[in-house]
Amino acid sequence: MLNQLISNDEIYREIFVEPGELAKKIAGEYGYLPYMIQRYMYMLGVNDTYKLLEAFEKQVKPVIRTNTLLVEPRKLYSRLSDLGFILEEIRWAPYSFRVIESPDSPTIGSTHEYLKGYYYVHRDPATLIPSIILVHGFRGDVLDCCAAPGGKATHIAQLLNGEYHVYANDLVLYRLRALIGHILRMKLGNIIVTWSDARKLPSLLNKRFERIILDVPCSGEGTIMIDKTRKTKTRQSDLARMVKREIELLWSGLELLEYDGLLVYTTCSIAPEENEYVVSKVIELRNDIEIVDPPVKLFNWSRGLTSFHRLKFVETTSRCIRVWPHLHGMIGLTICIITKTRR
Repeated sequence: MLNQLISNDEIYREIFVEPGELAKKIAGEYGYLPYMIQRYMYMLGVNDTYKLLEAFEKQVKPVIRTNTLLVEPRKLYSRLSDLGFILEEIRWAPYSFRVIESPDSPTIGSTHEYLKGYYYVHRDPATLIPSIILVHGFRGDVLDCCAAPGGKATHIAQLLNGEYHVYANDLVLYRLRALIGHILRMKLGNIIVTWSDARKLPSLLNKRFERIILDVPCSGEGTIMIDKTRKTKTRQSDLARMVKREIELLWSGLELLEYDGLLVYTTCSIAPEENEYVVSKVIELRNDIEIVDPPVKLFNWSRGLTSFHRLKFVETTSRCIRVWPHLHGMIGLTICIITKTRR
């Protein structure tokens, strides 16, 4: 039914952006597809577009999240410091540290402490936000629809103190192998792994959840400082196909959500087409969901967009969270928290 309601062509027509001469000039200077620069200018203006592009040229520092089920954070801090790592505490993310400096050997992913499961290495602190928000004040089973390689699933399992169950699903086998490796390494016994296209889960799982995280496969446009190929990887036709899949994934995730439960929809993308547009489109197609404010504010993040270029979104997209590289010193990330209502 959803396929009949929305098509690639319709999405492409709605999201298409024609780059102007200034966008083409800036794109040539920084090595981007011109339409991407035009979008940044629509969202941020020219000056902040330059600030964003400069932020994308900077290197990111990895983050370690202590596995508190196995080791005390101060003890891990001390052991890694003795090896020559300089760590900085992340105040809004308990028991997590930014790796400021590393010795020549070992690397942060090859220490004895890592192999013993004492910590997980995240590429950036922004990826910690969705899990913290999802289970804030909550105890119960959680579904991670697109879980591999496991950063959020293992984080949630830990936040639940090893209790209840995390159902960690993914479709891509080599990523599932990484997920299972982390589960075994970190000795997490409360994660159940499933292998499926998340769009098929409503017909496969005889269970509904009060908490769901949906970190959808996306363009990764917020991670350009990590992967420079993202500057030219996604053309507008590619983006339209991704958006259609993201709409379908969100629809399926909502089918698995209990009434009054929370679903965290997130992407490592700053593209409004993959975020506010997707959520707004699904809200237009069904009458049983709404966007809610985050249950806790970890730092001074930005609000979601309510419009972009020709597009007008539902007003409540302002409740979404945006993390910008040039404002927050992290990868670009967008988060929308959705509840399912009885009507």
